Amino acid sequence: MAEKKDKKKVLVCDDEEAIRLLLKEALGDFWEVTTAADGRESLTLATTGRFDLMIVDIKMPFLNGVDLINRLKERGNAIPILVCSAFRHLGDDFLKPSSGVAGFFPKPINLKELKAKIFELIGV
Repeated sequence: MAEKKDKKKVLVCDDEEAIRLLLKEALGDFWEVTTAADGRESLTLATTGRFDLMIVDIKMPFLNGVDLINRLKERGNAIPILVCSAFRHLGDDFLKPSSGVAGFFPKPINLKELKAKIFELIGV
């Protein structure tokens, strides 16, 4: 396992504390995980920090996930983004190449599939 200083960084953006804690625990052996509880905090962290990948929920206070993704695209942010949402019907929209999203995972999240996608996108 890589030492913490060598780990790639993942930003988890979700308003549900249980999801943030679950993902931090599940992904923390491979990646350095930072969490944000709302869209505004997510945007601030994404634009002021250096992250290798983001996991974004759609429904968040202050700035929803769609607006967050659009603002990041407007700023030229090319970070891979995975969307995790209970809104399963949005999956087709986010899997279009024009969405700027690298993957869509419906909640409840299949952690094995999520980890596999992260490994594919950024390695360890």
